Amino acid sequence: MSDPELRLLRYFVTVAEERHFGRAAERLHIAQPPLSQQIQKLERQLGAELIDRSRRPIELTDAGNALFEEARLALTHAERAFAAARRAAAGHLGNLHIGALQAAVDGVLSYIMRAHRRLYPDVKLELTELGTADQVAQLVEHRLDIGFLRGPVDEPSLSIQTLVDDPLAAVVCADDQLATHERIDPAQLKDQPIILWTRAAAATTYADVVELFRLHDIEPPIVDEVPRIQTILALVASGAGTALLPTSFINLNRKGVRFVPLHGPLPHRPLALAWRSTNQSPSVRCFLEVATQTAPQYLRDLSQHCPQLASPDTRRRASRR
Repeated sequence: MSDPELRLLRYFVTVAEERHFGRAAERLHIAQPPLSQQIQKLERQLGAELIDRSRRPIELTDAGNALFEEARLALTHAERAFAAARRAAAGHLGNLHIGALQAAVDGVLSYIMRAHRRLYPDVKLELTELGTADQVAQLVEHRLDIGFLRGPVDEPSLSIQTLVDDPLAAVVCADDQLATHERIDPAQLKDQPIILWTRAAAATTYADVVELFRLHDIEPPIVDEVPRIQTILALVASGAGTALLPTSFINLNRKGVRFVPLHGPLPHRPLALAWRSTNQSPSVRCFLEVATQTAPQYLRDLSQHCPQLASPDTRRRASRR
């Protein structure tokens, strides 16, 4: 503690605890005469005698006793305040406001938040599920610190970093013949009844499905448009149709459906991290580091639990092991 007033309090508390100037000077690693001078300086500032030097061992006056208890508390609170400031400067203390697409919430985000809490247990993470456009607006308005969204994002004040690929997959009834395929050519969907996730609920996914149809020049029949993922999966499980969803939703582990990868070309809109470029918060920096370090483990676990989603290179490496 370099503040002069706090230093004087620390000198006084040490003398009061030791009831001896010599022992107090040894604890403080200073000579005795300067210590006595500093206590006298404190007494002049307060306009009161704090120590009765006529006694051996020395005794505190009434003013000294009153100051002693409060000074110890002040020093304790000061140390806590300084420690909190140091921890916050290292990213170990604070609050982070995070926005995320539902695909991130049901996928990689739980891995990242769990890893972050292990390393930074005193940083509070506040999560809100939001679409990409809302996240961009709230990041710009300083209402969010970090976003998990899909690009492209045309906002110069934000930094965007790709986190994980999360391509569309065909979600088919487990009893459907398509469920036996390792991959599905989108052309095979041209006569397949399709259940869409509504544009209002998921604008980016809706746009990707439309783009997929355009890329492969198909117009499959749309039998329903549904705003909730769980309802879509229930309808697929019942045999009502096929859905096209980001692969992250395989983590919902819905019985009766199978996620089957698609042959390309596919719309490329990976999950990405977003934050204000000017945000120098240590907590933000540490969270971004944890996110980029954790995402590969999420992908490895996803490939192990759902081998059909693994890339051909990943499957070849696994077979060699």
